[in-house]
Amino acid sequence: MSTHQTKQRKAITEAILHAPGPLRPNEIQSLAQEQVPRLGIATVYRTINLLMESGEIQAVPIAANDVRYEPTGRGHHHHFLCHRCNTVYDMHGCSGHMSNMLPDGFEMDDHEILIHGKCATCKESEG
Repeated sequence: MSTHQTKQRKAITEAILHAPGPLRPNEIQSLAQEQVPRLGIATVYRTINLLMESGEIQAVPIAANDVRYEPTGRGHHHHFLCHRCNTVYDMHGCSGHMSNMLPDGFEMDDHEILIHGKCATCKESEG
């Protein structure tokens, strides 16, 4: 791998690692372009695929056509989607009582929670 490609991969990886929550490919590109200004979206997608194959990142489906990416190994957590700025934030912690909500006879294997609302920045900008 060339030095240029290594710099691109490093910028993409750092963008994902330092984000407050999972990112879309275009968000990854925008953040990584601060380090590598001419970074193309095709390189972002190739790097996402490499990082997924190596197990460094995982896909987080937010909606039908909205998949974002975050580092693996962050432990069990949930997400908050700001419906104003469309940013997704990590939420740590879990009530742990999800199985109490299941219909009789059901068994839960896993769960994900996505809470919708306004982030602090958007809420404050409303006045």
